[in-house]
Amino acid sequence: MTLVTVRDVWVKYRDARDYALRGVSLTVSEGEVVAIIGPTGAGKTSLCKTMSGIIPSMGVYDEFRGEVLVDGIPTAGKKVGEISRKCAMVFQDYETQLFRTTVELEVAFGPENLQLPSEEIARRCETALKLTGLNGLEKRYSFALSGGQKQRLAIASLLSLQPEVLILDEATSDLDPAGKREVFEVARKLLSEKVIKALVLVDHHLEKVAAFADRVVVLNRGEVILEGPTNHVLSEVELLNELGLQPPETAEVFRRMSLGNKPYPMNVDDAVRLFPPVQNITPPQQTVLTHAEPAVELEEIWFAYEPGQWVVNGISLKVSKGEMMALIGQNGSGKTTVAQIIAGILRPAKGVVKVFGKDVTRQAVMVRGKEVGYIFQNPDYQIFSRSVRDEIAYGLRAWGMGEREVEERVMKVSEMVGLKGLLDEDPFFLSKAERQRTAVASILALNPKIIILDEPTTGLSPGETTALMDTVKDLNKAGTTIITITHDMWVVAKYCSRVVLMSDGRVVLDGPTREVFSNISELEKYDIEVPQVVRLSNKLFGHTFLTVDEFVENVKTR
Repeated sequence: MTLVTVRDVWVKYRDARDYALRGVSLTVSEGEVVAIIGPTGAGKTSLCKTMSGIIPSMGVYDEFRGEVLVDGIPTAGKKVGEISRKCAMVFQDYETQLFRTTVELEVAFGPENLQLPSEEIARRCETALKLTGLNGLEKRYSFALSGGQKQRLAIASLLSLQPEVLILDEATSDLDPAGKREVFEVARKLLSEKVIKALVLVDHHLEKVAAFADRVVVLNRGEVILEGPTNHVLSEVELLNELGLQPPETAEVFRRMSLGNKPYPMNVDDAVRLFPPVQNITPPQQTVLTHAEPAVELEEIWFAYEPGQWVVNGISLKVSKGEMMALIGQNGSGKTTVAQIIAGILRPAKGVVKVFGKDVTRQAVMVRGKEVGYIFQNPDYQIFSRSVRDEIAYGLRAWGMGEREVEERVMKVSEMVGLKGLLDEDPFFLSKAERQRTAVASILALNPKIIILDEPTTGLSPGETTALMDTVKDLNKAGTTIITITHDMWVVAKYCSRVVLMSDGRVVLDGPTREVFSNISELEKYDIEVPQVVRLSNKLFGHTFLTVDEFVENVKTR
């Protein structure tokens, strides 16, 4: 049974130069998980909005052509509330969908607006909370939930409407691996128990897509350029790389080494089973960390947001000058708190912070900012100017720098991060990736000796992530000390020489990336998922290759 039909849909937003969707047609059938993938700006969210009735019912667009049917009913002329009973959408920024004070009030909001009897509202709320694993948290304030819990609450609030089709638009992009797993487990449960009849999934993590989706639709520049069974589409490695996406590393290895025919294996177990006999392996070189002059020294640091509830528990840590270090761990492990203590945004309750040998524990953040630059996970937290040019220049002007030198620095860093053609644009109207680059540029312009990036790749496509991290790596090669917090382990494997794993406010692992990633079973205890190629090389050879390039260069088959 076909639940959603999209026929020759064209969408053009107000003041946009081109169409967001260009003659898109597709169907979603009962029992299916359909993944929609593509680079930023491909039209994925626009397509989701047309399926959920937000377009054409709402939104700032100049033109809408085509037809969308949900359960056989045209969405044109229908209110979003009517369509959401059949097809409901969870946004990438799921927190924008939460506005009631408690969990139970949030879930009850939809049924209340349907004017259902109180007994039916209570029954639907109980069912939705149980399905999403939130039962027992009914009275909890929404803002006090973890990221994974907030995401599940957004889903529960839609389930109470009892839709047939659920759309998750990059719904797990802000979550740590444990949070992502929570959401996918809920989605699987909803499908297996037939609470929903179909799922539409937008996600940049193609390894997850491979494990979950039945069919994949590839969008680019508003058009469907490829569609088919998941393993067939994700085996088109060259195309996915050209689009700035990241195919499963197992598929990448098999394609690069010309092993077998398409479709390639999508997971490590299948790759191990199909991998041919190995003729020769060059073991990877072990990384030896240099013990250069310390850039940062933390000595017995303690911190609590609430009295007696320690978030950081006596951490001591040194970061060498010129190092590129990854700080990893699940949400709530204390990573961001430690990073903000280094930057001077927070002051420790106990302990000493040194930067280049100088005690800066009580130093004001503005003073420390000349040596330590901090880039927030959400660029909107640090952007406030009306143009990209003014945003980049703000810190320099605050320091009293002359306008000529300010303009020179603005032009230099804007070219470095790919913003030269956007200097006169309002940053709040830019894409997430462009806003992130604006935030990065505003820090780079200050030329700090230490840069801290707190989840800089959240919401970015793999191509955008690579472009950003290549720039950061160039700065590191020029001598800048880099500390990056990320849940993307492929970023750690490709760019960072050292890994520090935190849990419950303490350091539990610290060492060269290859050494730490070799300890897969220990990392799994802390919900850290190493890249596919790391697991594959360990299972096949007992060696740890960190990237596909490294694997292919060092492994020869008969």
